[in-house]
Order: sequence, then C-alpha cells, then structure tokens
Amino acid sequence: MCQVTVKPNEEDRIKTALMKIYDAMDGPNWKFHDGKWDISKGLESWHGVMRWDRATNTLELAFQGEFGLKGEFPDCFEDLSSCVSFLLTREEGVTGTLPPSFGKLNRLTQLTISNTAMTGLPDVFGDMPLKEVSIANNLSMTGPLPESLGKSDGLLEEKQTPAGDIYSNLTISNNAFTGTVPDSWARLGHVLYIYMEPNLSRQIPESFLTAEESGFLINMYLSNSRFDGPPFYVGNYDIPAYWPQRGLNDVVTGNPISYKDIVSKNKVTVILSWATWCNFSKALLPLVIKMYDKYHNDGLEIIARQVNDPDYDRESVKKYIIEHGYDRWYNVTDFDLGLAEELSFSDGGTPSAKVVDNNGNIIFCGTANVSDPSRNRFGHDAYGKLIPILEGIFGPIEDEEVYSSQDYSRDGEVITLQKSSVGKGINLVFMGDAYTDKDMGEGGLYETLMRQSMEEFFAIEPYKTFRDRFNVYAVKVVSRNGKSGNGYSTALEVESSASSISSGATDKCYEYALKVPAIKDKKNLIIGVLANSVYVGGGITTMNESFQSAVGVLASGGNNPELFGPVLRHEVGGHAFAFLDDEYSKYQEEPSAEIIAYRKSMHEKYGWYANIDFTNDPSTVKWSAFLSDERYKGEVGIFAGGANFMMGVYRPSENSMMRDDLEYYNAPSRWAIYKRIMELSGETASFEEFLEYDAVNRGKN
Repeated sequence: MCQVTVKPNEEDRIKTALMKIYDAMDGPNWKFHDGKWDISKGLESWHGVMRWDRATNTLELAFQGEFGLKGEFPDCFEDLSSCVSFLLTREEGVTGTLPPSFGKLNRLTQLTISNTAMTGLPDVFGDMPLKEVSIANNLSMTGPLPESLGKSDGLLEEKQTPAGDIYSNLTISNNAFTGTVPDSWARLGHVLYIYMEPNLSRQIPESFLTAEESGFLINMYLSNSRFDGPPFYVGNYDIPAYWPQRGLNDVVTGNPISYKDIVSKNKVTVILSWATWCNFSKALLPLVIKMYDKYHNDGLEIIARQVNDPDYDRESVKKYIIEHGYDRWYNVTDFDLGLAEELSFSDGGTPSAKVVDNNGNIIFCGTANVSDPSRNRFGHDAYGKLIPILEGIFGPIEDEEVYSSQDYSRDGEVITLQKSSVGKGINLVFMGDAYTDKDMGEGGLYETLMRQSMEEFFAIEPYKTFRDRFNVYAVKVVSRNGKSGNGYSTALEVESSASSISSGATDKCYEYALKVPAIKDKKNLIIGVLANSVYVGGGITTMNESFQSAVGVLASGGNNPELFGPVLRHEVGGHAFAFLDDEYSKYQEEPSAEIIAYRKSMHEKYGWYANIDFTNDPSTVKWSAFLSDERYKGEVGIFAGGANFMMGVYRPSENSMMRDDLEYYNAPSRWAIYKRIMELSGETASFEEFLEYDAVNRGKN
C-alpha cells in the first residue's frame, strides 16, 4: 500500500493556523473543558479536530456549538489546505464572512455552515471538489449566492439512503441571500435544494426554465412563493411538472410507473397529492373517482401521491388505497420520496394538484404568487378548482340539466329559529347560497338546513351552556341555480368550495341579514352562510372592525351536517363570533412585521386573536393566567405555530377547534367566547365566574 509522505512541518503549520483562529475568536473563553488546544500536544487531542490522518494528510474540522466562537475567521486557511471537511454549526457568535484564503482549501469535499450570525459568503469555491454543501439558518447571511459554489462535479453524484431517499448535495435554506440563483446551478438538477429564501429575486433564471430537469428546478424554486413579495415571473415558457428521473413503482401493483409513456398517451394527466388525515382530500377524491370513471377512456389519467401519515406504514397505505377505490389509477407514497422530491411534488398542503398536457407541461397548478398573465397556469386551489378545470376539458361531472328557479316570492323571508330568554339577546343569522325556489317550502330543505346549522353552532361549549342568550334567525335566499361556478348564477355569489368570498358577496350577506325586522344595523352581527356544495371542509370568514361583526361562509358537504358542522363551529363560532385566529400552520416561516403589528393592534383595541401570541414567555403570554392555574395543567401550554405560520407564533394547546376542527375550543378560546357572550348580553365578564363555569370543560381536551 502506497503511503503519502507528509512534510515534517505540516502538523505544525496546521496548529499555527488553528491558533490564529483561537486568538481571533475569543479562544480563552471557549466553553469546552476537554481537548483544549495545546500546541505541545498532537492534533488528535484538539477539540474540534474530528480527524487528523498523517498518512493521507487528511484533516476534518467541526465547530458544532460547543466552542462559543466570537467574531470573524482570520485569514489563515492557506495553512489548512489538507482540510477535507469543514463543519460550522450552532456557533451564533460567528460574524462576517469567510476570508479569501478559504479558497485555498482545494481538497474540501464537505462544507456546512448553519445557525451562525455570518453576513455573507465569498465566491471562493471554484477549486474545491465539493460533494456535500449545506448553508442553512444563517438569518443575517445576505448578498449573492456564490456562482462557484455549484461548479464542483462532485455535487452531481447521486446518493441514496437505504430507503431510497435522494440526498440534496447542495442545500440552501432559511438564509437572507439576495439576487438570483446562479445560472450555473441549473446543471445540478435534483441534487439542488433551495427553500425559505425570501429575499431571492422573483425572476427565475432562463437557464432554469430551459434546463433538462427544469420541472424539478422550477418547482423547487417556486417553493419560495410562500413568502410575501412580488410574484415569480415565468414568462411564456412551457413548464414541465416534476417527476423523478430515477422512476417510482406503483405502491399497489409494485410495477414501474412509466411516467413519460403515461403522459404521452393521455390528453391530460393529474399529479395529485392527498392525505389520509385531510378532510379536504376525503371530500375531493370521491369527485375525482367520478371524473376518472367517466372520462378515463377519453384521455384522463391520474397519478396520486399519498402524503406521509405517521399512523400508516406502507402496507396500511396500500390497504387504504384499495379499500377506497383509489387503486383504479397509479399511486406512489412519500415512503418512496426524498425531502426535496416531496417539495417538488407538492404545492403546499393537501390536496394539491398539477394537471399536465400530453407533453408533461403544466396547465393547472396550485403554486401561488407566480406571474403568468398569458396562460394563467398557477395559483389554483385543487380542492375547489380541480374538478371545474377537468370539466372544462372533458365535460360535466354530472349529466343532468341544471334547474333554474321560477318563483322568487319567498326570497328574503325571515324565519325566527330561537329567541333569547337571558340578557339583551345576541343576533345570529343563518342563510344559504345556491338553493332554488324548490328548496324554500315550509319545512323544506332550506329551512331544515338552517335549523341544523343552528344546532351545530350550539353543539359544544361554551355556546351549549349559553344558548339562551341568542336570537337566531334564518333568511331565505333564492338563487337561480342550485350550483355555483362558471355558467351558473347564485344570489350571494359565494364560491362553492367556500375558499374565498368577495367584498360584493359579503355586502349581499349583510343586506339579507338586515331583512330581519329586529335587526336595525350591522353592529355586533354574526352571519353564517352555507354554500350548497358537494365540497366539505371549505370555509372563510370576513371580520368587520367598524361594526365588530363578521360573515362566516362554509361549504355544505352535500348538505350533510356531520360534515359541515365542525367547519361551522370553526368559522362561525370561532372566527365570526369570537374573532379567534387559526391555530394551524401552513407556512414554515415567521409572519411579517405588518401582520404582527395588525394582530397586536386588533387585540389591544377589541380583544381579537386571543388564542395566539408572538411570545413564548409564560409570564407575559396572553393566557399566562391559565398556565399558572393547576386546574389547567396538561391542557394549556405554549406550542409553536399558529395564524398560518410555523415560526414566531404560539398557540395555547396542541390541538383544538381552531387547529384541526376538533370538538372543543381550548381554554383561552373559551374565555374569549365567554367574554363576548357576557358583554353582548349586557353583563360584565368575570374571570372567576368563567373559571367556575369552565369546570364542565376541564379534563375533556
């Protein structure tokens, strides 16, 4: 075996260079106690020297949070040219950038810089045989991405875990880089992973739009669309959907999925992401089955990706797919995907979908914040819009002719569902959209649904106990058609999926509510709107600061109260009445300063958003009184995530009505509901009296 002869002074040169780091970066105060740097001892005993092999002249360095480095690295790396691995993690005192001599590390194969206070990276990596690079969570690291960082052919080497996941050899995540992604990086394809870089330019490089793996690169790059700011511009380029070049096998049959053959043989192919735990998926997939069965022979194909569920292993997923009839099309699971691949498959959340033509190019996609004025391919919600887009391509999902109302005489008719017997009476109005004159008869479908809506509202606490303080009305709203969408006409113009509501639709809801003779103005008015729809889980609420009133809209789920009830309690009971915030997290980022300022202002003025906060300090968080009360131990805490954001926001319970539509509001939410009930009843809300009442809820969450 050939041995490499090391220069006699090589180790001394390394020691001298490392001692320059010691002197420049507060060495005397470093935190570790063993393996102190002593120039009289061998490098093997130095803390942070992970490996020193004299025979091969190989050095590996790791500064991983146990040092407490402070300041900038000195320009000493020309004497560390034997370094093949440089790891710098959790050293938050490191500032500045890498010195010019870092470019002398012409044997470096592994580079990690994460969780530091560094402010940039120099473009000094061109001579390095890099194979793995990760630059992550350096929130002050700005400036351009180094062009040379992606030039090493070593980064092109595809590596897999035993489970088949592909490593991302170049990872850039959660820093503050500016400018565009370097053109040269387009060659890296699926070994490149960029995520949560809010300051990168919205202009996608042309090299990415035309690269061989442009589907992966563009979908990966568009993941940044979760951030506020100008949209990404994709021009008029054809953009292919992502499909792994390595191929995948069908989870049911085990056969390879020949993606290119499937796409080329069909008019359109839907790449659909869904989850076993997602109510929106459960509502959409039966409709997808209808479309598939009707139009499969006309050129509709589906490849479905099941998003990981910790309660399911591969065999359980296979069984679930077969039992629900999803095995009629192709299926893959997240068990077969690496992290970067999962990101490129999905548009964020479930369900999500891409519809591609027979060349594999996107014609419908959920990715938002994309400037595509000429072709309108992006920003489409799969839950509400996938079926309509497929209907536009193939034809209607149902064959029957849509009925048009003939008699509008009952439009605006008021039904008193309940009168209060305690307090001043709190006005709650229910109405529906996309119901025709056939539904308006006395005791008919419309009245039945309005009464069911009332019962669903009062089904859980605190509304259940304080029901006698509410006046509840229903107003009949006669629509021309019993279906919404293109070509149909409804009175309130509410979207069938209830995923959005226009200001005009909101105004119409108030207009109908004011037909109740006992209601004189919009002040403190709560309106619940049921959108006649096969969809379930969709809901949105608009809150009015001037009148302290709100309109909560939800899809009827085929007029099934078991399906729309939880959404009604979330939208009307949580948002529209109590002005609570969502406790779930869609975006893996922090809210903007503007969002934080607005929510704080609304809370200070009116008590809105009582169930989220922007501090995790137990002594100052909004629900600190519950944290110090033994009666709420294990029920109230501080959990990361809320108001749609993963970071920088906190909620009081792991789950709740405002997070997963579970059948309880958490204690701070119940207190907010109780306070508003008492105030609108003409009474002063007492926290002690609330605690006495709330005994009925404790121990049930």
